[in-house]
Amino acid sequence: MYRLSVWIHIVMASIWVGGLIYTMTAVIPFALSLSKEERQPILRGLARRFRRIGWSAIGILIITGLVNIFYRTIDYQVNSVGGIKSVAGSIRYDESFMKWLAVKLILVVLMVALMLFHDITSLRDAKRHAGQEGSPPHNRAGSIAAALATLLAIIIVYVSVRLVRG
Repeated sequence: MYRLSVWIHIVMASIWVGGLIYTMTAVIPFALSLSKEERQPILRGLARRFRRIGWSAIGILIITGLVNIFYRTIDYQVNSVGGIKSVAGSIRYDESFMKWLAVKLILVVLMVALMLFHDITSLRDAKRHAGQEGSPPHNRAGSIAAALATLLAIIIVYVSVRLVRG
């Protein structure tokens, strides 16, 4: 169960981080080469699709991350006495693991907050300008938040390696 959870966690992290890097290095530069009238439908369509994929990956990452933490930090035994099962557990404490886990969790919370800010402000601006002539103004704060979130995602991958490899 633990290896399956780790594998799913790695696949979802690859989808999330890979999608962010692809968007930053391929989608945005391509969109900027187009006129404003052509750019907005492409960016909105791709953003709508990746938003579903990305947030689903984040949800699965949170679930598998909690499962992985449980397996890495809890020593448990299932005892059966007279047909009655009980679980006895104790916390396994590794100072290096706990330090890197704290760093990773803080960075994940910051990354998710930045992406939420980006998505909320982008959706707000798109709705505000829906049906109007021309394209909506550039969401500079949201773009900066997304770029910072992408940088944090890359740092989180490094911290994850340190977490499991010391």
